[in-house]
Amino acid sequence: MMYGYDFSTAGGWWMLAAMAILAVAILGSVWMIVHRPRTATPSGSSADDILRERFARGEITAEQFDEAKKRLG
Repeated sequence: MMYGYDFSTAGGWWMLAAMAILAVAILGSVWMIVHRPRTATPSGSSADDILRERFARGEITAEQFDEAKKRLG
């Protein structure tokens, strides 16, 4: 008679349940990393991009845009 745990006793089912929980946790983590929300605009916009956006919205005039372009290089 065996006094250990094998797959036919309750100990085997606990091990199987623990492996299933671990697999779900790993797959869930991978899914969350792949499907994380993306930002609409990049956080590191360049000065030129910001200048163009301000001009497009009408916040600055064409003269101000040209002057800023010269200063930015």
